[in-house]
Amino acid sequence: MKNRNKTTKFPVARIKKIMQKDEEVGKVAQATPVVISKALELFLAYIVNKTHDVTSERGSRKVEAYHLKHAVETNEMLDFLKELVEGVPDPSQGGTIDLEAEAESKRKR
Repeated sequence: MKNRNKTTKFPVARIKKIMQKDEEVGKVAQATPVVISKALELFLAYIVNKTHDVTSERGSRKVEAYHLKHAVETNEMLDFLKELVEGVPDPSQGGTIDLEAEAESKRKR
């Protein structure tokens, strides 16, 4: 996937602050937060691409949370995220989504 927006980066200064909050972390080399920022970009792009694949497989035009759940569950590399997505209902597996509540909230907007 090509990066269309070359300025898209996670904030390096914030990454450095988060790293330094850990007492076990001493000084942080200047390149380290930059590398972590790039790794986060690539990871996010990977997850988004896998979720897009699931969305298009299901013939949907809108990405839903259960598409992300399915992408995590079917991709071995994303196994560490399974605990985070297990509570997301999946209509294709008998889970329910309250469509009336969603329609009601859209009307209120």
